[in-house]
Amino acid sequence: MPSIISKNQTDTYNRGREYASKLQGGEILALSGPLGAGKTTFIKGAVNYFLPGKRVLSPTFIIVRHYYPQHSLIKHLLHVDLYRLQDTVQIQDLGLDEFFALPQTVVLIEWADRMGQLLPQRRIDVNFKIRSANTREILITSPIWKIMK
Repeated sequence: MPSIISKNQTDTYNRGREYASKLQGGEILALSGPLGAGKTTFIKGAVNYFLPGKRVLSPTFIIVRHYYPQHSLIKHLLHVDLYRLQDTVQIQDLGLDEFFALPQTVVLIEWADRMGQLLPQRRIDVNFKIRSANTREILITSPIWKIMK
């Protein structure tokens, strides 16, 4: 899959909305990249695809936010922010694995690289790179990408 170039925050937000339109439930999106690269903005777009106008805040201090859209395929969104967690024991205690196999749930994980071996193999990796003050490169990879295309 070629990289997606985002030229500003609005573009990153719109890429999140666009990608969310392809989700069918049961997906785990593992977002990684440096601070300020656009992970939260992408997730805001994805959540707003399902819940237009919903104020989406990063769960930096509460770790997990739950959203309940009235969508035909997706009934539950989890927005997870692992920035403050330092080890896999803390992450394992969250019980995220209970949501990984639910067909009407989408799990969006910021700082997913902190999960280490706890990160499920069946996932969609969304990697963000800062190219300039406003430009971001977004690389989405997954064994199921052809289904999502």
